[in-house]
Amino acid sequence: MSPRGKSLLAIQRRWRWVYIGWDATTASLAYWMLYSFRKTAIEPSLFGIDHLLWGNKFYIGIFATTFLWLASLWLVGMYNNPLRKSRLKEMGRIVQVGIVFVLCYFLAFLLDDYVGSTLDYFHIGGRFAAAILLLSLGGRIFIASLIRRQIRNKRFAFPTLLIGTRGFIEPKIQDIKRHGRASGEVFVGWVNILDDGDCDALDGIPMVSSIDGVSECFLSLDVEDCIVALPENMHGSLSSLILVLEQLESRIFMFPDTYGILSGQVQMDDHGLPLVEWHLNPMTAFQAHSKRLVDVTISTLALIICAPIYLLLALCVKWSSKGGALYRQERLGLQGKPFFIIKFRSMLQDAEGLKPLLSKDDDPRITRVGKVMRKYRLDELPQFWNILVGDMSLVGPRPERRYFAQQILQRAPQYQHIYKVRPGLTSWGMVRFGYASQVDEMIKRMEYDLIYIENITFFNDLKVVIYTIWTILKGRGL
Repeated sequence: MSPRGKSLLAIQRRWRWVYIGWDATTASLAYWMLYSFRKTAIEPSLFGIDHLLWGNKFYIGIFATTFLWLASLWLVGMYNNPLRKSRLKEMGRIVQVGIVFVLCYFLAFLLDDYVGSTLDYFHIGGRFAAAILLLSLGGRIFIASLIRRQIRNKRFAFPTLLIGTRGFIEPKIQDIKRHGRASGEVFVGWVNILDDGDCDALDGIPMVSSIDGVSECFLSLDVEDCIVALPENMHGSLSSLILVLEQLESRIFMFPDTYGILSGQVQMDDHGLPLVEWHLNPMTAFQAHSKRLVDVTISTLALIICAPIYLLLALCVKWSSKGGALYRQERLGLQGKPFFIIKFRSMLQDAEGLKPLLSKDDDPRITRVGKVMRKYRLDELPQFWNILVGDMSLVGPRPERRYFAQQILQRAPQYQHIYKVRPGLTSWGMVRFGYASQVDEMIKRMEYDLIYIENITFFNDLKVVIYTIWTILKGRGL
């Protein structure tokens, strides 16, 4: 990454901490106002003036309130993209989160207090809600305004690439540039998707690459955003282009007529101009963070509860054949990044040799203990550690080795979408299709996983887990 790219990351990090600092201050001030009102207006008549002194409960309360407020904002993604916040949307989201937070806080803590009359509840809750909402709204809008001013003053900018054809972009170039100035985008070049030899600049924007070199262009120019502008007769090129751009982890914007050919399952987000954003993550921030919290909770409990089972299985594996009890193998995870999956060894040591092989039901390399473990999926239990550290999720497409993933990608480029989410201990593909003993079967199973990715919900995850447990209890494996 170039110094410019590192500088932008540092700016994002700095402003994120500014937001966190203000939110912590907001929660602390709101609790102090709540505490002071209770002590001065309600409790002196009940407990006397000595009760006004701050004690340990005050400091515990201020810490708990601050932590819970920050956690609530993190859960809904309020710290994502700190440099790109819309003040209007920020107001709406803060009001939503604040109301839910105050209601939960009121039910969990305030209803257990002793008060003189029920009217005191409304005084306490109303003041707390007003304090946390007004302070948070005022501070966050002020911070967002400071960031917008820095963008207008060109203190920082987002390197942006135009991808399309001259004939489609040229009539819109002034509108695109006007949009770029308002959004802090600096156009570092344009990519001609046509192989027509056109290398001329586009209204001062240099032509930097053909479509074949777009990946290298992104890396060399530290591109943050790209705007795709294709005419109607080139819609067939869009799917393959999106697959390439998704790997580069940049923000992708398109004109509505380009977007109109897509399935309609992708969320739309107005972005000034008539531009819509292609969302790389199929989940909202709330879904992603909630899913991660569930993963951490369940994996932690599983590692603790299953500890005796781990010990017993490790002894059985060691007894059944030579070699270690655990087996580590490289797989591809989120964004195609490699990690080492952990399993109880169910095969003979060095069973694969030099070439990766897929296992079969009657595979002679599987040990006697390994057959039992595979039947009830016990060899997968150590993967709760992979879930805990963030390599995997409880539910998600099963991770594959690079050797097989490359073969699948050559025959089914849409397999790239698998890397949008963390791989899982179990998956919809494993439940509905089962094990794959050849690449053709992997491709068929992939179709189920792609359906899952486009329809991720808590209830769908729960359904996959229930199907998985039922299959395991019947001893059919997956």
